[in-house]
Amino acid sequence: MKYLFLMAMASLASIQPTNAQDCKSSKDLEALPGKHIDAAHCESPQQKAHWFDALGTAANKMVANATLTQIETLEKQSRANYKLEGCVLKTTFSGNTPTALAGNYPLASYDLNMGCYEYICVKNKMLVNGEYENVFRAYVNRYTGIENAFSFGDEAYYYETPQKYNGKFIALYDFIKMDASKNINNSKGFYQDVPESTVKQGNRSVYMTRHWYYTKPGALLFIPVTRKAYLEALLVYYQREGLLIADKIKAIEAESAGMMKNPQKYPRLYEDGKRNLLIKKAKYPDWQQKIEAKKALVQKTLKENTATWLAQPAVVKPKAETFTWKNSYGPGPNDNVSVDTYNADTKEDAQKTGSFTFSGFWDNKNGITLYRYNPDYFKGSEKNPAKPYLIELTYRYVKTPLGQSLVENFTKNFDFDAVRNLLE
Repeated sequence: MKYLFLMAMASLASIQPTNAQDCKSSKDLEALPGKHIDAAHCESPQQKAHWFDALGTAANKMVANATLTQIETLEKQSRANYKLEGCVLKTTFSGNTPTALAGNYPLASYDLNMGCYEYICVKNKMLVNGEYENVFRAYVNRYTGIENAFSFGDEAYYYETPQKYNGKFIALYDFIKMDASKNINNSKGFYQDVPESTVKQGNRSVYMTRHWYYTKPGALLFIPVTRKAYLEALLVYYQREGLLIADKIKAIEAESAGMMKNPQKYPRLYEDGKRNLLIKKAKYPDWQQKIEAKKALVQKTLKENTATWLAQPAVVKPKAETFTWKNSYGPGPNDNVSVDTYNADTKEDAQKTGSFTFSGFWDNKNGITLYRYNPDYFKGSEKNPAKPYLIELTYRYVKTPLGQSLVENFTKNFDFDAVRNLLE
């Protein structure tokens, strides 16, 4: 259906080739010679002039353009013996506002995008589709698909300094759960999000993406979080959790007090205020005692274990879960509220002491190791933030003959070692 919609809209969003060709269906156009409009010959010079505006300095823009042009050249070379048919490849570059990775490491990131715009038949004439399904992308100085281990609501409380919006968070916020299948720095090995075998041939509604991640040779981008660092990070989290809940309780009390100002004049509103206070506070049962209890568990673990044990990698529950349970605030069968608890190992932990209750590491329970960015890896980034420090390549495709041939040719013939060399 999506493909039919694109065909119907093509007359509004497509570019007609110089030599329009008669056709009966798009299948008639699959064997026509294709072409590549590279970044240097972008069809929109005005757009091209602003690709790197967000990078700020002329030095950043120069490095970004040179790096992406090298990657584009490598992609062209991978198709030296490939017969491109049925489409136009168009490459564009873009830059992103420089940021501090994990709040600490200044990097200027920039991207390459090469979309495959297929020939389609509309009213018996060949047009170039205005949208693409198959696309090659390169991300320099940023990764996609590598996510933080934990999520936080009301994240303002988890900044390094609460509610100081400087991009720096408490340590727990920046920990990473590394999926070994993503093949970081593994030559031609790639991670594919959707197995091709699960997709029906010709299905254009399911996108599959192959990911290649690269880091500087001989340098570790990620290092394991030690048990000690994880436990100490939990103590900081508990302190912030206490600030957050205390402020929520104050807001509930202020709201209810406003409803209960004049019980003689507004008796119904007064009763509503009392009920509002009871129900909303029931979302946070015994919160102070619970925080103190789980803090004591962590402090006991830190005190009773050896330095060798604490220096081992922190292995935790592989998948974050949300547990929902009922808390009663009255005698009636419906006098209860639902309490959602995030990042707990078990429902029992969630009910007993809440989020991030420590009940042991998961070394013998198919757990996953926590990682963090290695500070040594980014030395010098403050002086040259656009220099390539990490690169991700992706190829998104659909299961059609064109999509499959493009991605397989890339996987087989692209010079991945040359990309790694850009990071030296």
